Amino acid sequence: MKITVAKTAGFCFGVNRAVNTVYRLLENGERVCTLGPIIYNPQLVAELEKRGVRTVESPCEVKNGETLVIRSHGVAKAVTDEAAASGVKTVDATCPFVAKIHGIVSAAGNDGYVTLIAGDPDHQEVMGIVGHCTGEAYVFKTPQELGEFLENKEKTGKKPVILVAQTTFNAKIFEECKKNLKKVYTNAKIFDTICN
Repeated sequence: MKITVAKTAGFCFGVNRAVNTVYRLLENGERVCTLGPIIYNPQLVAELEKRGVRTVESPCEVKNGETLVIRSHGVAKAVTDEAAASGVKTVDATCPFVAKIHGIVSAAGNDGYVTLIAGDPDHQEVMGIVGHCTGEAYVFKTPQELGEFLENKEKTGKKPVILVAQTTFNAKIFEECKKNLKKVYTNAKIFDTICN
């Protein structure tokens, strides 16, 4: 039997970029800590720990002389602001696709839009997206949860809405959500932010 490994086997682009950022910093002799585990892979995290990489939960835990790496999932704007205000040397390894979502929701809120986010509200990526919203934001995981929101349309008043998704959200479920949203908000701006 012949086994062929797919060309795309391994980490996704954003995670690979973040991991390589940590390795590059280590090769340059820097002391590194990551804001949360760099990846949800205990073997890799353990390997990095052996090389001296620490995991912290807040910029205030960074020790003098350490470089803080923001993982690929990104973080809320308040967290990067906290790091900057405290003078922590920070390298932002947020996936560019996630960073794009941050820009979309920030601009939309500034323009008066209500942001709808398809994703897991307990996932670090979604928490980071919510933390970049400058206006009202609602997170839902299922078409049913979106339906509950749509039944109470008065929540948004006459404000326009945008829809984005966690980069790893189920594409089939997102399609269903888009259709349901368009029935109620015909002018909704929809951004296909799922990675492919």
